[in-house]
Amino acid sequence: MKIALKYGSLMFLGYLLLFLVMKFLHLYHIIELRALNFLIHSAGVYFALREYQKAQKDNYGYITAFVEGMRVTLIGAIPFAIFMVVYLTVGEPEFLTYLQEYALNGAYLTPGLIFLGLCMEAVGSGVIISYLIMRYTIMRAVPRVS
Repeated sequence: MKIALKYGSLMFLGYLLLFLVMKFLHLYHIIELRALNFLIHSAGVYFALREYQKAQKDNYGYITAFVEGMRVTLIGAIPFAIFMVVYLTVGEPEFLTYLQEYALNGAYLTPGLIFLGLCMEAVGSGVIISYLIMRYTIMRAVPRVS
């Protein structure tokens, strides 16, 4: 759990830093740049699973690695989703209005749906990323026979 907490927290800080840089550069209204979160997410899960594999040599398998990747995902995503809801409702409600006007299905956006949407996006990405990186780290650990 310490590994998931460490890398999940770093993922959250990465998301937060990306958001603040995009806000500072006035790019945060370009919703498609959220795709950069995928890179932060992938790095967080990769480094967490690599460290977890070293710590759990005898107990590192498909299920344990996948669960650890999902822990990292949730620890990084839930605080960021909370931050975004607070930011959009208290910090800059004008941006929420902008999203409601211009985003796909924006008319239906509420703070609760934003929280749920961000968490579901992270879980969806987390399943894919955790699975792929888990497979990669397991395949790398298998000795090759020449």
